[in-house]
Amino acid sequence: MQDSLKPNHSPFNVELFSSRGQWAIFICICAFVFAVSILQEYRSYTHFTAPQNTQEIYAQVLAQYTKYKNGKSYQVLKLKTEQGEIFYTTSKEDIKDLSHRFVRIYGKRLECSFVSYLQHCFFTSYYMSLLSKRDYRDFLRKWIESQHTEPLIASLYKTLFMADFLPKQWRDLSNKLGIAHLIAISGFHLGILSFALGGIFTLIYRIFHQKLSYRNKYFDIGFVVLACLFVYLLVLDFSPSFLRSFVMAVCGFLVVYSGINLVSFRLLFVVVCVCLALFPRLVFSIGFGLSVSGVFFIYLFVRYIPLYRGFWQKMGYALLFNTLIFVDMLPLVHWFFPYFTPLSALSILLSLLFVIFFPAMLIAHIVGLGALCDSFLQWAMNLNLHSIEFYTPWWFLCLFALCAIGAIYIKKLYYMLHILGFGFFTYMAIL
Repeated sequence: MQDSLKPNHSPFNVELFSSRGQWAIFICICAFVFAVSILQEYRSYTHFTAPQNTQEIYAQVLAQYTKYKNGKSYQVLKLKTEQGEIFYTTSKEDIKDLSHRFVRIYGKRLECSFVSYLQHCFFTSYYMSLLSKRDYRDFLRKWIESQHTEPLIASLYKTLFMADFLPKQWRDLSNKLGIAHLIAISGFHLGILSFALGGIFTLIYRIFHQKLSYRNKYFDIGFVVLACLFVYLLVLDFSPSFLRSFVMAVCGFLVVYSGINLVSFRLLFVVVCVCLALFPRLVFSIGFGLSVSGVFFIYLFVRYIPLYRGFWQKMGYALLFNTLIFVDMLPLVHWFFPYFTPLSALSILLSLLFVIFFPAMLIAHIVGLGALCDSFLQWAMNLNLHSIEFYTPWWFLCLFALCAIGAIYIKKLYYMLHILGFGFFTYMAIL
C-alpha cells in the first residue's frame, strides 16, 4: 500500500506548464508584452524619423575601422545611443581613433524602415564633435594595454574580457578556424566563469559550512556566483549576448530550485519567448539564433548520450560533446558565414583548451601578467590560412532543420543529424 503512494517520477522532473490552458495563458502574456515592446520601439522610431532635414544625435562610438572604395579609404563608425539604437556613419577625413568615446553628430539620416531600425540605420554626418564624457571602463582598457607591446594582441584580450570590437585581422582568422564563438563573449564564457567561480567558492565555503550546516551549500554558492556574474555584466556594460546568457542562467537557477526539469525543450521554448517578448530586436539577431541553436543541440546530446563515471570516460565525453556540437552547428553557421578551412576542426580541441585559457588569462591580467601568451598569439596572428567561401544550400538547411526537430522525438534522427553534419564537413573539405 505504501509503495503505491510513492511518486513514480523525480521531484526535479516537473514541467513548467502541464496543461494547454497554462500554455495558452503564457503565450498570450508573451504576445502582449511583445506588442508593448514593439510599440515602445515604434515610438522611438517615429521620434527618430520626425526631423525631415538635419538633426543631432549623441552616441558612443562602439567601433571604428577603415574601409576602401575606388582606391580611397574612409572611416566607418558604429554608434550606440543612450536608448540602445545602433547607427553607422562614415567620415572621409583622417580622424583619430574615437573608439569608446562619446560624440555629438550633426547630420541627416538616410531612409530607414522600421524593420531596418530594429537592426541598424545609416546616418550621414556633416559635423562631428568630441564630448568630454568618458567610458567608465577606460581604466580597465588601459590596464590591459599596458601589459602588451602589440596593440592587436591587447585588442584581442579587450574583446575577450570586455566585449570590445574585434579587429578585422583577428575576425578573419577566427572565422576561418571556426572559433568566433570563443572570442565573442557569450554564454560559453559565462559557463566557464560559473564553473571557475563555483570551484573557488566551494573551497572557501567548506571553512564556514560546519557552522552553517543547515544551509544549502549549492544554493548559497550558486547565488554568490550569479552575484559575481552580475558585477561582470556591469563591466561589460550589459553586452547583449552576455545579458541574454545571464538571464537564462538566472532562469536556470530558479528552475532547478523550483523542482522543474532544466533539460527540457519546452523550457527552452519558454526562455526564447520571454527573451523575444522583452527584447524584440533579438528577432533579427544572428547571435541569438545561433546561441539558441547551440543550447538546443546540447539538450539533444544530454538526452541521448549518457555520462559515464571515471576520469577517462569523462574526458572522452567532453571530446565527443565538442565534436558533435561542432558538426551539428556547421550547416547553421555556414548559412550566415561562408569561410571554411579543414583546419576549423581544430576548434574542437581549442574549445577544450579554452576552458582553461580563459579564466587563467583573466587572472593573469588582473595580477599584471597578461603577456604570458603573447609570443604564441603573435605567431597565430601572422598565420595566412587558405579558405573557401561556401554557403549552406537552402534545401540542405531545411532537411537538416527537419531532422533536428524530429530528433526531439526519434533517436535515429539524432544520429542522422551527425551523418548529415559529417557529410557536410567532408564535402566542403574536398572542394
